[in-house]
Amino acid sequence: MPGTPVIPEQPTPADRTDVGTTPIEAAPPPVPPAGGARGSARTLVSGTSWSAASQFVPLVINLGMTPYIIRGLGDARYGIFLLITTITMLLSQFDGGIGQAAMRFFTIYAGRDDRTATTRLLFSVSAVIAAFGVFITTAVVLFSERILQFFHLAPEYVPEARFLLVTLTAVVAVLLLRNLYNAVVSARNRFQVLSAAIIAGHVVYALGLWATIENGWGLYGVAGTMILQQVVGTLISVPVGVRFLTQQGLGFVTRAEAGEFFAYAWRIQIGGIAAILASQKDQLVAARIISAQQSGPFGQGTNFANQLRLVPLNALAPIQALVGAEVGAVGATGARPKIERLQRVWVVLVTGWCAVGVPSTYWGVKAWLPPGYAIAGDIASILLAGHFFGLVCIVDRTWALSLGHASIAMRQSVVSLLANVVASVALWFPFGLLGVVAGTAIGTMAGTLFMSWDVSRVVEVRIRWFLRQVPLWQAAAAAGLTLVLELLVAPWAPHGPLGLLTCGLLAGPGFVLLVMTTLGVRGAKDALALVRRR
Repeated sequence: MPGTPVIPEQPTPADRTDVGTTPIEAAPPPVPPAGGARGSARTLVSGTSWSAASQFVPLVINLGMTPYIIRGLGDARYGIFLLITTITMLLSQFDGGIGQAAMRFFTIYAGRDDRTATTRLLFSVSAVIAAFGVFITTAVVLFSERILQFFHLAPEYVPEARFLLVTLTAVVAVLLLRNLYNAVVSARNRFQVLSAAIIAGHVVYALGLWATIENGWGLYGVAGTMILQQVVGTLISVPVGVRFLTQQGLGFVTRAEAGEFFAYAWRIQIGGIAAILASQKDQLVAARIISAQQSGPFGQGTNFANQLRLVPLNALAPIQALVGAEVGAVGATGARPKIERLQRVWVVLVTGWCAVGVPSTYWGVKAWLPPGYAIAGDIASILLAGHFFGLVCIVDRTWALSLGHASIAMRQSVVSLLANVVASVALWFPFGLLGVVAGTAIGTMAGTLFMSWDVSRVVEVRIRWFLRQVPLWQAAAAAGLTLVLELLVAPWAPHGPLGLLTCGLLAGPGFVLLVMTTLGVRGAKDALALVRRR
């Protein structure tokens, strides 16, 4: 939800270059993976349906409340709100890659039903995360005013903005610790628990912001709302994670295990920082150039595109759990056929989502937000086009991650960031800040193309190349149909949330057209299963 500090619970895949059998990668005992009897499709369906619920409920709240929040807080405070969210998201990446790396190991342990190893790893990394949380919170307390001054914050907003920045940093520190328990829950395919925590937290968020606006509490009220939101989520998810731990595992990992884990994690750290800088660069650049108070449209456009990107990414945790468990149970060669089938469905659905999403986003955001935020539609549609390349490679990247190649996605993130910067600088001169946004999309595309080459060079057991599975002419037909419908309806489209909803519904025919012409009736039924409940 725009303005909500989001710490990705899925790894930014970064892989290892070291190859060989380690204690963690040794041949597993014949224990079925979590949910193994259910098969890949049902595991993915179940996890995705619950994750989708946790995404669509906040999305509905967002659609209805964002114009109200902008008017209630004012353009200046709302822009500051988005900027501080971006800063705290960036800070959350400086954890040494521990939180995201843990997900990979927890899924493999879940495939072996090894609760002792899970507990030992969680206990060990929790100590490091707690120390990191204290460090970043202290640093922000000391340097918060300088950070805000860098973005030309007006003096009258400094006290409440500083309070919000410090509060959200502390919240981020707690979330990093909580996400370790969430990773354990996710690895065990208990996606409904995480969904319940997210939904309950966003209900608290909506009520808290309503009270903040009606009582004029400004950014102080926003800070209090964020605290309550995370308390509710923690009370729901952490007790479930504890159930999959055991007293026999209390203690620290061995030096060899720690060396293997951190050799994997530091690459995720580099990849994660590069990825978050690339995705949030536009908001930061806009705030630096035109001030934090005026950067709201850029932050909103970026956040909306990210919100659309997160909808298909609801399948990421189930994909990680499925791939990790399959590899842990039957090895890479045995898991390959099932993962290739999974990738085909994924590529088709992601292609359809982005093909119809770009035109509907352009018109929908313009109808949804106040006139002063019209440029957010341009920004969101450009970024969504770039997000396609980051989404389409997810299964292949997760496969490489599960096989221990942490350097692949790390290099992808670095290449993407470098291409992003170069393209943004080149396009800044003719197109201004929109050129900077286009540079972000180009950087994402460059990173994905590099990754596809890197996988063919490094990974020994490879699955089919994802770009060969992209339905090009079907995507063009779906996008064209959606564009025509949007143009026909645009003059009569309502304003506000109904306008966005109308434009979104117009994307439906194009999406159905693509799915039916690629997967067929049977494949379409499998795709529709992605929204069924467990």
